[in-house]
Amino acid sequence: MTLLMRDQENQKIGEKHGEKRGEDKLAKLIILLNEDGRLSDILRVSQDEVYHRELYEEYHII
Repeated sequence: MTLLMRDQENQKIGEKHGEKRGEDKLAKLIILLNEDGRLSDILRVSQDEVYHRELYEEYHII
């Protein structure tokens, strides 16, 4: 295995890990929004990346 091949493999692993973390944060946000009865916000965060980042801060997820 060359260094380039190893780096590419590590990059793929990192990307998968990052996607999973992002999915976990979004799932947590949706649960919290549901608990607070903010159902319209659930739909919005699924479509608006900027808005879900704002709510991550509001709910102290980041």
